[in-house]
Amino acid sequence: MILVLLPFWTSVLVRVAAWIVLLQSEGLVNSGLMALGITDHPLQLAFNRVGVYIAMVHILLPFVILPTYSVMKSIPPSYVRAAISLGDHPFAAFWKIYFPQTRAGVAAGALLVFIMSIGYYITPLLGSPQDQMVSYYVAFYTNVTINWGMAAALGSLLLVATLALYAVYNRPGRFR
Repeated sequence: MILVLLPFWTSVLVRVAAWIVLLQSEGLVNSGLMALGITDHPLQLAFNRVGVYIAMVHILLPFVILPTYSVMKSIPPSYVRAAISLGDHPFAAFWKIYFPQTRAGVAAGALLVFIMSIGYYITPLLGSPQDQMVSYYVAFYTNVTINWGMAAALGSLLLVATLALYAVYNRPGRFR
C-alpha cells in the first residue's frame, strides 16, 4: 500500500519531468535495455505516444488500485474457501465467487481514471504535438486562437462523454 500511495507525495509535473529524464535516448531505461542486450541502439520512448502511455499508467494506476483494493479487502475469504470445500476448482471458485464481487471496485476505478485522463493537460507534454489530448485543444482554442465557440464545443464533448459514462456506471444493479 505504501508503494501505491508513494507517488501521491510528488506533483504530476515532477513525475512527468522524471519520466522525460528516464525515457530519453540516453536515459536510464534505454541504458538498461542496452546493458541487458535487449536492444543495440536507443529506442525512441520519449516525446511520442509510448511515453505518454507509460507516464499516464504510472500516474493513474493508483486510482484504479485503491478502489479495487478496498472492495477486495471487504470480501470475506470464507466464500472462496467454501466453494473449494464444496468441490470447485480454486480458479473456478475465484472466477465465480470472488471476481463478480470485485466488479464494482474495478468499475469505480475505471470511471475515476477515465474522468481524470479525459482532462489531462500536463502528461501529454511528454508526447509530440500530434499526441495531444482534447484538454490541450480546449486551452489552445481559448488562449491562443481565441475561438471560444470551438473551445466550448470541445469542453461540452468532454462533459457529455463523462456524463454518459457516469450514467452507465450509476445504473441500479449494474455491478452487483
